[in-house]
Amino acid sequence: MHAEKRPVLIAAALREERTALERRSSELAERRMPGIPDGDLLTGRLGGRGVALLRCGVGKVAAASSVAAASALGPRCIISVGSAAALHPGHRVGDVVIGTEVVQHDFAAVSASGFTLFGYGSDRPSEGEPLLRSDAALHASAQEAARVLGATRGFAVSVGRIATGDWFVNDRATRDAIATRTGADLVEMEGAAIAYVARRFGTPWIVIRSVSDAGDAVAPTAFDEYLPTAAANAAAIVEAILPTLP
Repeated sequence: MHAEKRPVLIAAALREERTALERRSSELAERRMPGIPDGDLLTGRLGGRGVALLRCGVGKVAAASSVAAASALGPRCIISVGSAAALHPGHRVGDVVIGTEVVQHDFAAVSASGFTLFGYGSDRPSEGEPLLRSDAALHASAQEAARVLGATRGFAVSVGRIATGDWFVNDRATRDAIATRTGADLVEMEGAAIAYVARRFGTPWIVIRSVSDAGDAVAPTAFDEYLPTAAANAAAIVEAILPTLP
């Protein structure tokens, strides 16, 4: 497929997260594909680029299966976008982290005393590498464009590691344990799975997340309140970086 015909695939778990992207897009039309429920995939234009906006669903299995199906479009790159919980107090609600590394925080050997992450470059378990790094040229161009926009919009933009797992984290002790095990800045539920699929297809990828909550006991209430802010900020960063992507 000619490069100009290949869209940027942008995957968001929730309707609210994709809606924030839709508001910035034009020429949107539904695209039906095997393996993707009707209405979950839209094609159009955003930031001067052809895009495919995918509502991939929540969690690693839903995200991986949806992105694998949408990869039949032959995307130029894949962007995982949406909300996340902060693992450190330095990240405020609305701040954005561009994930240059992603890690599955629940890909681990488990015992009564807790979890021990494994698979970092070892041959056991094979094909289970939990730590993935995005394309250097892709995240460098994204970082520069995002830095300029963040300075004008009033929220911080940084680069870091994002943890993924099939848990909605709303317990401080659990949050802190994830931070200690992974060294990540944020935690969410899809990014590493999407990155894994992208790597399998040989497609460059990047994860962009905006903070909706602190992963503590009030996270469910905070998430509902600040999801629109997080979704809007993440969408703004995506729109800003699209024209700069290599």
